[in-house]
Amino acid sequence: MPPFTRQKVVTVLAAWIGLLWCSLSVAAADIHDRIVAVVNTDIIALSELEEEVAEVARQAQKRFGGAELDQRLRQIDYMGLNRMIERKLQLQIAKRRGITISEGDVQDALVRLRRMGESPNEQDPREMGLIRDQLTAMRLLNQQIRSGLIASDEELLRFYQQHQERFMLPPEVRISQILMALNPAVEMLEVREKARQVFALLQKGGRFEDLASQYSDGPEGQRGGSLGYIRPGDMLPQIQKAIEQLAIGSITEPLASPVGMHIIRVDDRKPPQFRPYEEVKEDIRNMVLQLKTEEAYMEWIKEQKDKSYIEIKR
Repeated sequence: MPPFTRQKVVTVLAAWIGLLWCSLSVAAADIHDRIVAVVNTDIIALSELEEEVAEVARQAQKRFGGAELDQRLRQIDYMGLNRMIERKLQLQIAKRRGITISEGDVQDALVRLRRMGESPNEQDPREMGLIRDQLTAMRLLNQQIRSGLIASDEELLRFYQQHQERFMLPPEVRISQILMALNPAVEMLEVREKARQVFALLQKGGRFEDLASQYSDGPEGQRGGSLGYIRPGDMLPQIQKAIEQLAIGSITEPLASPVGMHIIRVDDRKPPQFRPYEEVKEDIRNMVLQLKTEEAYMEWIKEQKDKSYIEIKR
């Protein structure tokens, strides 16, 4: 008997899949479902694809309409089906290589997910199956791709030099505050008057730290009013606007906010600056390895697709 060529194997497999499709078509019609893709000996049903893309499709339906919505939904289906095909291939290869996930692995993953703020449902078989599949795929990719990747010091330094904007620290300003806080027992008029009196003492030469310790209602009062270095956007808008053009050592007039009345002194300013290379070196290593992983994965999955029987049913 002549040996099977790759083309003959694919032809035989295609015929077998065709028979499988015929045998399932009646049942599929009964449940309003159909096969949308075949991946070697596995199938992907329309209902599975719809479940895969359901959340993204719902978001698109809220934001778009008409022809643009139709286009978005087609793109969502295409991307979702591609993900499912790749997942099928990964699981098939993992099975051939004897990669298994223990119950302990699953429990460890659940602990990590909860630490990240997620709430996995251990009673949902589908959700638990997805977690197990993801762990299987991760282990396969670690073996097939990540384990062989390295990032040299030269690559890390070159990445730092070419992407310095990623490591830019925003400007910061160090300020001190005297806060006259609102509370249910004190009206705003009384708080304003107290702030006016404290500001008058400052104008007469009163020491800011002493007045903060004596009059400020905030905890920073015990530190002479010091709030430390703060980035733009991390302070109340009223304060940020008032100190934008102030010189170091300058003091604002009393400022009203929902919290109460503030008197702010600008103590220092730090201009934007780059984080030192040694400080971010390990972060850069992770970035470079992630980029290499993505590139290697694209090549690897293309090779797996080329070697596999994949049919998309229109």
